[in-house]
Amino acid sequence: MYYYIYDIFTASKKYQHQILKIEGLLAELGIAGKSFKLNVLKNLEDIIEEALASEIQNIIAVGNDQTVSKIANLIVGKNIVMGIIPVGEPNILANALGIKSAEEAVSIVSARNVLKLDVGKINEGYFILAVESNDRNAIFDFKDYNINALASNEALGVYNININSDEFQSDPGDGIMEAVFKPKKISWFGKLFKKSSPEESSGTSIFPVKKMTVRHKKKPINITIDRQRVLKTPLEIEVLPKKLKMIVGKKRVFE
Repeated sequence: MYYYIYDIFTASKKYQHQILKIEGLLAELGIAGKSFKLNVLKNLEDIIEEALASEIQNIIAVGNDQTVSKIANLIVGKNIVMGIIPVGEPNILANALGIKSAEEAVSIVSARNVLKLDVGKINEGYFILAVESNDRNAIFDFKDYNINALASNEALGVYNININSDEFQSDPGDGIMEAVFKPKKISWFGKLFKKSSPEESSGTSIFPVKKMTVRHKKKPINITIDRQRVLKTPLEIEVLPKKLKMIVGKKRVFE
């Protein structure tokens, strides 16, 4: 049995044709289930509680990254599988999972290739992709030692899934996340004429993470969660291994 949860914005006329097409494809493949159209009177928490009480096996998020995040935060650690049919923008998570369009998503939901993914716990919430910042006042506290961002660092983050096409491996099923410090990019012209210090010439630094704290040097800094919401330091981060069951496509960015 499938529960399909449509985010509020999908009721817009802009998406009417696409939604009708999605529902037609679901019916054709024999996987049409119970649909819930979120609105001011339809509470997401109540729908999830009903699904869990009824032992529903599959919840499909119809919407964008925010839709997925809201649902995922309510089912982490629960015995239920989550799928995505991307509608609207952004859809970074769907793309990372190998789901490139709504039409393709219907076939992927039907195939139901399920993986158990790690989840990042951050204070009282969760993240699936990454936490990121470009503020060099950040301190990564690994309990036994600290790492401060350098003046040469352009960005930093903790990644469950590598969504930047950077040259590091990130497996959301290995129980480990990657803390990453990225240097500023220097053009070939700049490299030719600028004498760099050892700090400036160093490459991307990567550290394995299971549990850590993100602190700040002087005043609280903004940390972006899954490229959606923003929290301020200090933040406690912990890897929760294989706590989210998700339907994935073959062209995902990890094995």
